[in-house]
Amino acid sequence: MNVKALVAKKIGMTRMMDTEGQMVAVTLLQIEDQKVTKVLNAERDGYNAVQVGYFPKRENRLTKADVSRLRKVNIGENFARFKEFRVEKPVEGLETGAALTAAILEGVTAVDITGFTKGRGFTGSVKRWNVACGRMTHGSRFHRRPGSLGTRTTPGRVFKNKPQPGQYGNEQRTIQNLRVLDVDTTNNVIAVCGSVPGHANNYLFVKPSIKA
Repeated sequence: MNVKALVAKKIGMTRMMDTEGQMVAVTLLQIEDQKVTKVLNAERDGYNAVQVGYFPKRENRLTKADVSRLRKVNIGENFARFKEFRVEKPVEGLETGAALTAAILEGVTAVDITGFTKGRGFTGSVKRWNVACGRMTHGSRFHRRPGSLGTRTTPGRVFKNKPQPGQYGNEQRTIQNLRVLDVDTTNNVIAVCGSVPGHANNYLFVKPSIKA
């Protein structure tokens, strides 16, 4: 099997002993119920990939397109979300309806984890970009405000990507090369060293590290 990618849910953090006897912080990831809903190949689809369905719901809660798609493959589950994992070579050892578990990560020493960061809403430039504050004393009346935009008659405009207040968080981020300390095939849980994007119960995509 050349597909070693999974959809996981962030449970929380704890601590464990690594192989060198050091106490390290780890994140526990629960491998969600997921099945292969489609196998793509380069001849028919233009690239090699496997499509995984996860996040089961009642059929009356699904879109008509998803209901039609699931009835065609007849895998016995009603999934509301789907994720494609691309591979370089044609998919081997997986067929439509196959369940993916934590066992496929056995022997993997490091992983890359992709997810969305915590959404913090509309924030100021001090919190969003870590810009400097003004004086807090002597009546400056300039504390956490963004300040001048720094333009004059020439060029007479604000350059793009100027650090300004706005939406902060809720962005897709990938943390690379996280050590895998334990793969619990009984409970379908893996433990990785360090932190991962998002809040508890956030969905994440786990793949073997490209730098390991």
